[in-house]
Amino acid sequence: MVKIMEAKHAHLYDLAFGNDPAYWRAASPLHVLSEIVIPFLAVCSTRHTDSCPWAAEFVTKAESFKVHASALEQNLSHKNINLQLGLEGSYTNTVESFMGGLDASVMRMLTNH
Repeated sequence: MVKIMEAKHAHLYDLAFGNDPAYWRAASPLHVLSEIVIPFLAVCSTRHTDSCPWAAEFVTKAESFKVHASALEQNLSHKNINLQLGLEGSYTNTVESFMGGLDASVMRMLTNH
């Protein structure tokens, strides 16, 4: 969030996050990340130059806390990342594999659908 607000950005971010750098830090997932975070899969769009590097930075910081985290790059728009999850294909399979790797009971539910 801080990087977005400090660089040239869409006006909608100003409406949502104002002009207070302390608030930007408080609203930034990267800046509030701590060792209490749960396992995390960051799905990012390769269509946006900053999306996947930011996801990788988040994953690196999460891993520094010994948290299971991964980034999954997709050549999809943000909208299609949401719309295509659950459809047959490698994207859904990868997300389900990540989820199934967290707990055996989750894997059983995923393989019985």
